[in-house]
Amino acid sequence: MVAEPDWAVLGGQLALGTLLGIAVGYTVKKALKLALIVAGVVLLGGLALQHFHIITINWDVIEALYVQTVEQSGGLLAMATGWAQSLAALIPVAGSFLVGFLIGLRLG
Repeated sequence: MVAEPDWAVLGGQLALGTLLGIAVGYTVKKALKLALIVAGVVLLGGLALQHFHIITINWDVIEALYVQTVEQSGGLLAMATGWAQSLAALIPVAGSFLVGFLIGLRLG
């Protein structure tokens, strides 16, 4: 015989997941905007300083560091797979968190 789900617990998990997803999605979008602005200012400042021969930027070292970092972590797919595996045990919370996260990204 199949046990009936506890709807109160399931509803609480869904509401909590959605609320946390909205908060995290909103915060992530705002933080990414700020990080991109800061990165752009730093990059433009560095390029301006290089143009006036104040500094020299070794682009080969920067590219090698980027490639090494991406290869060691496995890239975005490896991170997403790890997240999916860790959230698999919390399907109701994870599903509603994802929906809330997407809503938070739209609101931010």
